[in-house]
Amino acid sequence: MKHASLALLIACSSLVASHSLAAQGGPDCSPAAGLSFICGLQNPEDIVHILPANVLLTSGMAPGAGLTLVSPQSKRVDKLYGPGVANARHDRARFASCPGPLDPKQALLHGLAVRPAANGRYTVYATNHGGRESVEVFELNVGGPAGIAGNRSVTWIGCVLLPPKLAANSVAAFSDGTLVATVLFMPGKTFEDAFAFRNTGIVLQWTPGTPAFVELKGTELVANNGIETSSDDREFYVASTTMRRIYAFSRAKPGAGPLRFAQLKDFGPDNVRRMTRAPGDKADDRLITAGLVDDEPACGGRPKNEEGIRCPMGYAVTTIDPKTMAVTEIARGPRTPSFTGTAMAAVVGNELWLGSFYANRLAYRTLK
Repeated sequence: MKHASLALLIACSSLVASHSLAAQGGPDCSPAAGLSFICGLQNPEDIVHILPANVLLTSGMAPGAGLTLVSPQSKRVDKLYGPGVANARHDRARFASCPGPLDPKQALLHGLAVRPAANGRYTVYATNHGGRESVEVFELNVGGPAGIAGNRSVTWIGCVLLPPKLAANSVAAFSDGTLVATVLFMPGKTFEDAFAFRNTGIVLQWTPGTPAFVELKGTELVANNGIETSSDDREFYVASTTMRRIYAFSRAKPGAGPLRFAQLKDFGPDNVRRMTRAPGDKADDRLITAGLVDDEPACGGRPKNEEGIRCPMGYAVTTIDPKTMAVTEIARGPRTPSFTGTAMAAVVGNELWLGSFYANRLAYRTLK
């Protein structure tokens, strides 16, 4: 870890520091604890299910890990952005304040947001900690139906830099291109603050045509982590990891503080996202979140500091009704050295896919 903000952000995906991949079972890719794996990825922290192509986009929380596309049916893996594969076309009209393309060798991509764009393509927003603290923007082409026809590609098109001394954890986009991003630790805040349930973070906002992110007063929480927008653009939702909560905020009046929250039973939510649905399906605005079951007896109970979060823990996945904040658990699993650091989940048919800020693999299992 080269500097403090990078150390914090690698740690803060679910409040844990990055470790050697050898700790995650090394080259052994055999099933374990009810999970099967796709190995060879680098800390695939966030995972987004993209329909109708039915593909999974993952980030990589290791220098040069970049962006990877996975086909759930065939288990095909395509590295779309990283050293040796890094198309760039700076959209200066939209991102005039961006100094230039990201160095793919340094790219350390964290939270993701994906929005439909023109010509059947997508705009991808990714928080980055490699070389600069920023939200990097890409154009994604996932190919034809089921992601098996046509060319798959990613092209870097711009960035929005973070204010000095701040680093973004997760990002979400409204339909007009406005971005909201979480900061887990403001300057002077620590892991001990988060575990003592003292506010540590905030939400930032960037509006197209403006030069920089600004702080949204009233969004200060304990360990601001994942973030998502509502389908009608009227609200956004923020995960507070150590409080085990997902908070709803008004986009028009974030300064009024949270509107309501969902209380999770025994795990700290990491990323949060709206459930995906195929065109024509009945509207489903439920949120999905995943994270670590943090009161692990083998780890001495709930963590109290940074050292306490290095211990392997089990995972849990829930959906949340954003209107009522009712919580429904859909999966959980035990601790295993083969896969820990669960940060996000995606439901693909009858399969559950799990991303990790810590492992060298994605995990998947059948939903019961």
